[in-house]
Amino acid sequence: MEDTKKIKPYISYLNKQVEQLSGEINKLTSKSLDEQLLLLQDEKKKLDLSNKYAYVLSSLCFSYMKVLNIKDLSPIMAELARCKSYMDKSKQLEAKKESEEKDEVEQEEQAKRVLQSALGGGKMEPAISKVNFQGKHTKFSTEASTTSTDKDGLANRVVDGTKKSKQQKQSGKVSKK
Repeated sequence: MEDTKKIKPYISYLNKQVEQLSGEINKLTSKSLDEQLLLLQDEKKKLDLSNKYAYVLSSLCFSYMKVLNIKDLSPIMAELARCKSYMDKSKQLEAKKESEEKDEVEQEEQAKRVLQSALGGGKMEPAISKVNFQGKHTKFSTEASTTSTDKDGLANRVVDGTKKSKQQKQSGKVSKK
């Protein structure tokens, strides 16, 4: 009699868990897997549903084999490991996607900062103003400009040089200068 009193709480707990499990399984199996996959548009959700199905079926088989006291559980353990690896790959894919999105946002922010610093650092002044040109212009004096006599002398030398070159071509002699 004492043994049954000890076992009854475990049995009632097991019954509650089985009822809860049956409700979840009914939700999962209310439609066939193909129908549920066709209803989903997102590939990530389809992948999660397929992984969930495989894991639930493998776990139920494992539990059933344990209840029947089957000793060799290696095939079902291999299937559970495969399901777990697929779930891990799915998580890694999601983490990679999130990190790429985060990197993209960071790159956009960095580009904005670079552009703002290159375009005046957020100052709202005109690009061309009197402030930018103060003290930077050099005024040239009129002494540095060439006078008309210097221009005439230069022009005479150029004309003389061309006359000499024509004469040398006609005579056939070329100077060594």
